[in-house]
Amino acid sequence: MRFPDGFLQEIKFRNDIEDIVSRYVPLKQNGSRLVACCPFHSEKTPSFTVYKDTKSYYCFGCGAGGDVIYFMMAIENIDYLTAVTKLADIAKIPIPEDDSEYRDKMIRQKRIIELNREAALYFHDNLISLKTDEGDKVREYLRKRGLKNATIKHFGLGYATSSWNSLTKYLSEKGYSKDEQRAAFLCGVTKKGDYTDYFRGRLMFPIIEPGGNVIAFGGRVIEGDGGGKKYLNSSDTPVFKKSRNLYALNFAKNSKRGYLIMCEGYMDVISMHQAGFTNTVATLGTAVTSEQARIISKYTNKVVLAYDSDDAGKKAMQKAHGLLSEAGIEVKVLSLDDAKDPDEFINKYGNKILENYLVKPKGYVETKLDGIYTKYDLDNPEDRIKALNESCEEISLINSEIEREVYGIKLAEKFKISSDNIIKEIKRQAAKRLKKEKSDFINGELRKISGYGDRINPDAVKSPAAVKIEEAILGLLMQYPEFYGDTKYILSEDMFITEFNKKIYTAFKNAVEDNSLINEANFDTALITKDFSPEETGRITKMIVANTANVVNIARAANSNNNVNINNIKNTLENLVESLKEQNKINGEKNINIKEIAAADDGFVKFIENKRLQEQLKKDIKR
Repeated sequence: MRFPDGFLQEIKFRNDIEDIVSRYVPLKQNGSRLVACCPFHSEKTPSFTVYKDTKSYYCFGCGAGGDVIYFMMAIENIDYLTAVTKLADIAKIPIPEDDSEYRDKMIRQKRIIELNREAALYFHDNLISLKTDEGDKVREYLRKRGLKNATIKHFGLGYATSSWNSLTKYLSEKGYSKDEQRAAFLCGVTKKGDYTDYFRGRLMFPIIEPGGNVIAFGGRVIEGDGGGKKYLNSSDTPVFKKSRNLYALNFAKNSKRGYLIMCEGYMDVISMHQAGFTNTVATLGTAVTSEQARIISKYTNKVVLAYDSDDAGKKAMQKAHGLLSEAGIEVKVLSLDDAKDPDEFINKYGNKILENYLVKPKGYVETKLDGIYTKYDLDNPEDRIKALNESCEEISLINSEIEREVYGIKLAEKFKISSDNIIKEIKRQAAKRLKKEKSDFINGELRKISGYGDRINPDAVKSPAAVKIEEAILGLLMQYPEFYGDTKYILSEDMFITEFNKKIYTAFKNAVEDNSLINEANFDTALITKDFSPEETGRITKMIVANTANVVNIARAANSNNNVNINNIKNTLENLVESLKEQNKINGEKNINIKEIAAADDGFVKFIENKRLQEQLKKDIKR
């Protein structure tokens, strides 16, 4: 999206980053900076920092960073265009009328939303009015599933006939082009070039976002049909991202219960809502994602998982627990006896019994331990030992020592064994796990320092030393763009070893020259980050943040105070450029082959087996 540079700078100027971040995260003053616990990952010690002088943020824990636009993108799980539009609306700034790309995209999104609404009405009318065997069959299916007419209408359920192109014809008659229907993932093209409906012979579930717009569909075959996959879901479209939406959140967000119930499927959610549990949602054909966890955290800090009791459900529950916990959400588990899912439980026992289960749902750890107990014959000594060991291992995964002790005592009571011995074993396993985590952390940091496995800057492995110099140059230039004039004659794009850093320098150079910013005191990263992904923007922000400390150190060394001496900055940049030239020369002599380095993990293993180098890198990490 190509917004005018002046417009983007106005967006950042009129949307103070402190004010915007404060709407989502409580900030505390820490010197000249503002800090908080990161909203993008779980932590107890604040590592999320807002820099008022550069109008940026950076998390030293997860690496998220950028300006107010990228914060809005991350916190709201929206794209760049939507974030800019939202901030423009907050600041009451009109979108530039001559931005044809923006206008075209908004028109396209609006058309797809209107098209989806038309398709939803068409499907619903089929379900209610279709006078064929197909229509009778799907209505009988819903009757057997116990769904009332009011519920069917409330969720806008519908039916896609088995015809190859009935929806395509209908939408075409309504004025929607085939390309628009394909963009909405409602039709496809055969090898012969014929357009066919994507959903055929399926019960249809409109997916509605919290604002009330139909953004996608899910389709289920009717039991007894042999129509391929049981469920089909819309793929990502200009108005829909699976990983960023939840089924029935448009209704659940208004619930007064204070927490959300998360199920696996559409029918579970609908049955729960019909039974009065209107705080129920489901993911859309995928496991829980980190984006969905963050969305949920906006509405509640507690979730009850009501997943299927099969192995797939248990795996999904484990993943959901991890991601939801990272987002700061308390996770409980609804354990349903004699039923594979909530829908079956309600049909068997009714909503009052389910309400009793929800009064005091089990904790995730307690549920996991119950699963271990039922897996083994506890009267058999060998099975009993296995169950004990597995239970101790599960409890050892808990970070809180107090919680580990509480569960350890309960475990000792169940197995009638000394609690001292149980707690000792849990501590042993926790220490073993901690040792492994530390080892993994050190190896991970060694990889980072070596540039190995860097997805943002994959060329970093060629020369970690050169990358540090490149980042220092870029960080200082972006913080002090007035020095570009002193370096442009000795620094060029070709001197950068890594393509990522070369791209940053080129974008910086173009922005400075196009906007005559050489004499300005601060560089607005919005001028270049519009061409980079959120992850890349985080790395760019890190370069600037890291060099803030470098500048202060330069000033202290030169003047014994924090006033930055211009000559020292200039000399530092010139020295860094000379160092980069020297490093280029060394790398040229080494003739590094990146393919050989990145070919396999053993390449990295050999790298860290060099004890002298490993010790030096460990010292670097500590510093």
